[in-house]
Amino acid sequence: MNDTQDDSQDPLVRRAAQRYGTVGAMLAGGMVVFDKLLGRKPKQEAAVVFEASSDPIDIDNDGITVEVNEHFTVHSPAPGKRFGSSRVVKKRRRTQ
Repeated sequence: MNDTQDDSQDPLVRRAAQRYGTVGAMLAGGMVVFDKLLGRKPKQEAAVVFEASSDPIDIDNDGITVEVNEHFTVHSPAPGKRFGSSRVVKKRRRTQ
């Protein structure tokens, strides 16, 4: 066959060996060979790009304001700046 070794699927087999042991590596290797025999090409991941209309803001410090329509705007203050509520985190002790 081919003397050159294709390592494009090697990370898949290595990860299967780490997670599922020898049987998982054998199964993953078999699936890779089966895909090659059928002539399937590996799927390329599509690049995902998100565009924002403005620079990101820090809602944890500044809060958030959302304009619903031209007459109605909703504002939520930052968690630390809300009136009448202060978040206190207490760790529970485990009793044995």
